[in-house]
Amino acid sequence: MVIRGRIKNGVIVLDDAPALPEGAEVTVVVRTGVATTTDTRPEEKQEKLREALKRFESLPNENPGDAFSGADHDRVLYGDE
Repeated sequence: MVIRGRIKNGVIVLDDAPALPEGAEVTVVVRTGVATTTDTRPEEKQEKLREALKRFESLPNENPGDAFSGADHDRVLYGDE
């Protein structure tokens, strides 16, 4: 079971918290780089964006050390004018 929540005033506040039995053992995992409470997108949308970023970051760098910039691109296409 995954129950999401946020820290408010130093206390963990669970979103839509179910009734947990007294003494239930829980594990808290702090996720870094996750959208903050100012992000109003639904959690499902945020998760899709995180997955897309992971896929993008996993792509190989096909030109390591290449310093060719957008300015260079315009110079090559249109010349030095």
